[in-house]
Amino acid sequence: MIRGKTVGFVGLFLVTLGLCAPMMSQEAEAAPTEAAAPKPAIELGAPFCDNAVLQRDMPIPVWGWSAPGTTVTVEFAGQKRDTKAGEAGKWMLELDPLKASFEPAEMVISDDQGKTVTLKNILVGEVWMASGQSNMQWKVAKSSCNKLTVEPENGVNPIREFEVTSVYAMLHPIERATGAWKDGGYTDYSAIAFAFAHKLYEELGVPIGILNCSFSQTSIQAWVPRVGFRDGDDDYTKAIYQQILETDPATAEHTTAWNTFYQGIEEELKAGRAVSTKTPGNMNGNRDASWMFNGRLNPVIPYAIRGGIWNQGYANMGEGLPYYHNLHSLIRGWRIRWDNPELPVYFHQFYSPGNGAYDGKPSIGGTAEMRLGTALARDIPNANMASQIDIQGAIHYGSKAVPGQRLALHALKNQYPSTKLKAGGLAKDMVADGPMFKSYTVKGDKVIVEFDYADGGLVVAETRSNAVGRDEGATGFANPKIIENGDDHVKFFYLADENRVWYPASMTIDGDKVILTSPEVKTPRGVTYGTGGIGFEPNVYNKALLPMTPFIYYDNKLVTSETWPDEKLKIHGETIDPSTIGLVYEYRKMPILSTQFRDNAVLQAGVPVTIWGSAVHDWGKEAEGEAVIHFSFNGIEKTIPVTPGMREWQVTVPAMAASAEPKTLKVTFTIDGELAHERVAENIVIGDVWYVAAPDMDMTIPAVKPSGQIVRMIERQAKRDAHSSPSRFSVCVSTTPENRFASYWKDAEGLAAALGHSIASKTGAPVGVIFMQSNAGGKSAEKNPQLKSWFPPEYLNLAPSLMADYKDLAALRPGNDYYAENVHRYIGAWKTYWNDYIPEMITTKAVPDGATWGTYPSLGGEVESNAGWTYNVMVHSFTPAALKGIIFLASPVMVAEDQGANYGEQVAALANALKMTFAFPAGSAAADTAFVYTVPNKTLAANIAPAKGIQGKSVAVELNDWSQTEAVIETILQAIYP
Repeated sequence: MIRGKTVGFVGLFLVTLGLCAPMMSQEAEAAPTEAAAPKPAIELGAPFCDNAVLQRDMPIPVWGWSAPGTTVTVEFAGQKRDTKAGEAGKWMLELDPLKASFEPAEMVISDDQGKTVTLKNILVGEVWMASGQSNMQWKVAKSSCNKLTVEPENGVNPIREFEVTSVYAMLHPIERATGAWKDGGYTDYSAIAFAFAHKLYEELGVPIGILNCSFSQTSIQAWVPRVGFRDGDDDYTKAIYQQILETDPATAEHTTAWNTFYQGIEEELKAGRAVSTKTPGNMNGNRDASWMFNGRLNPVIPYAIRGGIWNQGYANMGEGLPYYHNLHSLIRGWRIRWDNPELPVYFHQFYSPGNGAYDGKPSIGGTAEMRLGTALARDIPNANMASQIDIQGAIHYGSKAVPGQRLALHALKNQYPSTKLKAGGLAKDMVADGPMFKSYTVKGDKVIVEFDYADGGLVVAETRSNAVGRDEGATGFANPKIIENGDDHVKFFYLADENRVWYPASMTIDGDKVILTSPEVKTPRGVTYGTGGIGFEPNVYNKALLPMTPFIYYDNKLVTSETWPDEKLKIHGETIDPSTIGLVYEYRKMPILSTQFRDNAVLQAGVPVTIWGSAVHDWGKEAEGEAVIHFSFNGIEKTIPVTPGMREWQVTVPAMAASAEPKTLKVTFTIDGELAHERVAENIVIGDVWYVAAPDMDMTIPAVKPSGQIVRMIERQAKRDAHSSPSRFSVCVSTTPENRFASYWKDAEGLAAALGHSIASKTGAPVGVIFMQSNAGGKSAEKNPQLKSWFPPEYLNLAPSLMADYKDLAALRPGNDYYAENVHRYIGAWKTYWNDYIPEMITTKAVPDGATWGTYPSLGGEVESNAGWTYNVMVHSFTPAALKGIIFLASPVMVAEDQGANYGEQVAALANALKMTFAFPAGSAAADTAFVYTVPNKTLAANIAPAKGIQGKSVAVELNDWSQTEAVIETILQAIYP
């Protein structure tokens, strides 16, 4: 319930639960939870715990917190250092550089108050920090890395992994956190970090520690420290830094932005509009810029490390070239925070997602330019890129061993140059880069391309055989396998002519160069390789079997989506689909028609029918220019100007006689006369339409003979059947009819078929059934929603027993006192957040309320009712609709709490609410839509009370068995179709 004006904070993820769930099922790993542990006598920095690995050959910072003025002593490896805690209680000291050691040692921390903490099983070796999103977080057990083995060194596990476990994301940097080091059990380590560490251990022969600071569904921006953005000189980075300043209550930018925000809310409230909760700053959920760094990475700084590695990309696939700026900000920020301007950082270039064969077609924009931005970021001193372009797989690709090892090549070459490699030679002489485009020369119809890092010549190889092959000798890793004389196998080079058309090119390796020709290109102007992805297909490598990095040039200039004169690349033999470019592409998901209006729809006969949809982009933004809806149906043509503030359009067509003759509905949306979106719904027929609200339980389906008439149904295809917010244009999340979860009309089945054919046998006309069943396929009655979940929230007050729910949800709808009270609570919560909560976080470098994820005020943060949740998904997008009738089927959960005492009151209120919701215009014939509902008898619900006060037609069907439906159909035939 809304609890007065108390201030509450609600933890929010990047998107709300409903939007986030489909992606989470594919990409996210559950956040690990920390088992309850006794509080240590002395609070230490997060990485200081049992099983740690300390960095060799450099000073070792050790830190923690004690009472101000307390003297703290640290003893380790014969060293003894002491210091005093400052005014805020923090203390820090340094141990002198240590030599690598496999001998487990103890670190003893004590203070002058008699407190002591002893850390056990400490090793000294090489420590690296690993960061990124879920592909860095992904476990060894779920990847090819499970084939990598490490034997204990005299009973000691030489590779250890640390994670912060108490905090994940915060708006401002926190230092006080807890974590744990894993001592063996490698299958639970980060796969990429383990492959990296495994390679280092194999060559260096010293313990390896990994600080695993990664988490799923996180963008690169989320891991950038504030100071990383601060020093960027490009407009993109400056804009992000401006947002961060807006969430620092000590800045003028914050004061200006939030006063404007509060003022805007008050103005919207006075105007009776829903207030905007789009806040200033980096507040787009707690995975926004810097949040993950602040919570999950900052607590490990300044732990002594040799360097960092980075693997990430899915969250930034659509952003393209700005990845270059983000990598600069990321590395710049890490170096500033570690106070090490030369901190080495090695990063992956994004792999080739998907499981199908790559066809070699060139690409610009999106993912291709994210890869380009990554390659360009090789200009960062003391940093470098490891390619994964020849690695392929699902969102969480399995072939992680080779990518991790390629990062290790850079580390070995640059940080351990004098190491004698097991394969022979010194690390400084090894090759860590794959071939990189250097230049090209045109000679007649030939293009000669030269490369850096191609010493010793180029070869053709592929990774499929070893990655997924079953042949004898397949390694199970994606290590490249050479194809002798394999030039003809490579399909990723293209040449462009003077018309900017790209043609497939044949390749011939000439030592460290390639010579390209294409029969169709007599005067080559451009050359490209692999920009659309390569994956497991044959491609070009240097002698170190490192893959060539994709590139694209025209007239010796780098090609980008911003500089290329065409919106898309023109590829020989292909016609550019107009739906993939321009306004049509931008507006491709516009829900111009709501759920019901699509191919094979059945519309109600005998009454006016309202057809409707969105008048704005699927993001809700209004068109820039003169926007017009063009409507055509059954001989009716309408032109509807889209005026400022207009969110939806409607056309009400006159009553139509029942008919199986197919009709076509066409609606287009133009901006300044240019087509932006079009929907055509064909094979629409006219007949009786029924809405069925069904519970998830076994129901007896009566045998009914086919009527010979058209009987269709539309049902829920998406998994979700309830949500806290209304879905206006679709039952599923997506608003495009082509989406695989979108509802569609089809020949009726099951109960819908029995109902439809029974009616059609009497009417001799088509029948349509909107059949919405909660949790279809489930077995448990507890999965079914309560009756109040089917209510339109604004009509809950029709049932006195639901007034508490009405008040709770009214707090989220403008135009009433409850909403105004909630909005002022919301403003007050934000002011408390900025005046008290965040300043305390900034001062103490700790989470004031101990939250694991960063929290902030929400307009709905104090609303507890789930009334209306089923309505929001399974009813709202069908309203207004002309119907013959509504069928509401009861379930045990609806009477379980009170044995049916409130059922009659609530079902009567629901009937009137749905009649008003579906009716358009209000008071029309549609408002007298028949309402047929089931009522359990006294045996099923001892306190059942009758429904009273239902307006217009209604019919009750008494149940003595929850599964019976035959009586419902018989009652409808007798009462509605006598």
